[in-house]
Amino acid sequence: MGRKRWLWVVLVVAAIAGLAAWLLPRPLAYANIATGYAAQQTCACLHVSGRALDSCMADFPSDARKMFSVKQDGDDVHVSALGVFKADAHYDGTYGCRLLN
Repeated sequence: MGRKRWLWVVLVVAAIAGLAAWLLPRPLAYANIATGYAAQQTCACLHVSGRALDSCMADFPSDARKMFSVKQDGDDVHVSALGVFKADAHYDGTYGCRLLN
């Protein structure tokens, strides 16, 4: 490959990397915040309202339900999104639900 071609390849890769760095922080921040919200809301739904997990999951939009994995372990609720973002909530009978992380 000639020098000009290498230069074009480097410029295109740099442009794509720059665009990704500019566009990705918002969705990643949303996913991080959304996991905490889902953990706290699901914990409150289960333990304060006394509803079943399926009923609590119906409160979230269908596209959000596809992104989250929610597990109940006694008084704890564990939520993960995209396999990277995780949040846990714990039910304390006196104070309700609180995020652990």
